[in-house]
Amino acid sequence: MDHEAIRVLLISETEHGCSNLRRKLEARGCECRFGSSLLEAAALFGKSSFHLVISTIPFHQYDQLLIKLSQLPSTVFQCFMVEDGCWWLPLAKDARPCMGEPALRANEFMGALEQIVQKNRPKGKMVAGVR
Repeated sequence: MDHEAIRVLLISETEHGCSNLRRKLEARGCECRFGSSLLEAAALFGKSSFHLVISTIPFHQYDQLLIKLSQLPSTVFQCFMVEDGCWWLPLAKDARPCMGEPALRANEFMGALEQIVQKNRPKGKMVAGVR
């Protein structure tokens, strides 16, 4: 992957649904793309590679997309809404499936994003934290 910018694909039914996360990532120097459906996201995978894929749309009905995602050199998270907010489930880390790993609460998820951004940041480039 090119290390000019950390490429992130945000998948949500509306852009507004992930706008806060997008602002935080772009402030860190990430290049964010948006897909409003899993099918639209799949089309974007064919055109570009992504370091990070974050979805608020459930993948469970799209087994083929999950297989494709697990083969990409990406880290993938899916949001699950719960009564008191949301939990973030890691589905793949650097193209390795990680099903069965514990879900992350919001603060843990932001910490995980910070680590991913730092790991993929070009050497010598520092930007303020994601939080």
